[in-house]
Amino acid sequence: MQKAVKKLIKIFKWIGIVLLGMIIILLIVRLIGKMYYNRIPDGVINESMYLDVNGQEQWISIYGENKDNPVMLFLHGGPGDSYSYADFQIWRKLAKDYTVVNWDQRNAGRTWLHNSQDSEITPELMRSDLEALTDQILAYTGKDKLTLLGISFGTLYADDYALRHPEKVECVIDLSVGVHAGIYTEQMRQDARNYCDGLLSYDDILAKYSYDFFCCAGKDELGITESADIQKMNDGIKLVYLEWTENDPELHAMAEQYDTELLTQALLDPDNSDLREAYKERIFPIDYKFQEKYGDQLHFGWQLGWQETVFDADFSVLSSVWFNPYYKLPELFRILTYNSESFISSDKVNLIGDSFAQTLKDNTEYQMPFYVLQGDHDDPCGIIKNYYDSVTAPDKDFRYLENGGHMSPMLRSEELAAFVHDIAEKQRNS
Repeated sequence: MQKAVKKLIKIFKWIGIVLLGMIIILLIVRLIGKMYYNRIPDGVINESMYLDVNGQEQWISIYGENKDNPVMLFLHGGPGDSYSYADFQIWRKLAKDYTVVNWDQRNAGRTWLHNSQDSEITPELMRSDLEALTDQILAYTGKDKLTLLGISFGTLYADDYALRHPEKVECVIDLSVGVHAGIYTEQMRQDARNYCDGLLSYDDILAKYSYDFFCCAGKDELGITESADIQKMNDGIKLVYLEWTENDPELHAMAEQYDTELLTQALLDPDNSDLREAYKERIFPIDYKFQEKYGDQLHFGWQLGWQETVFDADFSVLSSVWFNPYYKLPELFRILTYNSESFISSDKVNLIGDSFAQTLKDNTEYQMPFYVLQGDHDDPCGIIKNYYDSVTAPDKDFRYLENGGHMSPMLRSEELAAFVHDIAEKQRNS
């Protein structure tokens, strides 16, 4: 027995030695990687610092390969959803064309780690932050204007600033445009009413929106309240299901059993327990089956974006985290295990997003070039493209990323870099 215990202790001892050795090797490799990414070759700008922004120290990094290049400010999503723990390799792919400034906004990323706040964050405060920061960046880099690159909520933030301060913005580049509170859905709602009134045919709707019009249609989203109109939209969903399954007898039979009248009743009377149970038994299983098989064709807002993972990127996100030159290991641990509401509570996020989106609702005249890169599965009912089509600007461009979700413009960094390079060429030649 004692021999067995000694042998077991010896095994655990060697396991501990091996694990310790591996940890030491990983830490050495991380140190070498950080030194590599912190280097400053001739002509390269590679800095990070805290700036006083409206009484709070907020973090930025600056990276570029030529000080004469135009300056680009990246505005992350959320609000409060910084990616600075992993995104530095993306911005370095843009460094040949731009000096890229990455900013962790109030209560986000390294700003949150360094100086979190409990007081209320308002749209007015965020606008003031961006105004103050932009002025400091322009003064620091000796530029008169900068380019704004935003993603998700950051697009609303960027567009809002560009519309209010065109004298300081060279151009706007939007990635995965945010759609808070249905601000961009007015045309879709009108088309839904026209469809229900018989002014637009089923084929008209398919031609304009494809199938996603029916699949994301609902009385709340479209403002439809009449039972006959809701019934017509649900009948449209059934038609979609039937068309998809013409060559699939099993699912086609399920589509034929899709009870649109029950669905309409359940939507009109959501508190009716009998209808809820009937829906769970007879409607939900069919919807689930179609979601399972045709999920890539059901463009429910950011559905595909939620399915994306770090393994879909064209660069190693894990190595970007591990070799991040700006974060210490304890900081990485904190930022990767945070509670999102440590940044900004969800109700405040919606209020802030709605406020910025409201600015865009009736303002589509941009005095600078306007560009959009959007995942083709991240444009619910075509409302992003509809907004883009309504924009007037000295120059504009809209590109879909094929099979792209909400985070695709960043995860597919080579395509982003090519898009940005084309824009930089236009700017140089204008």
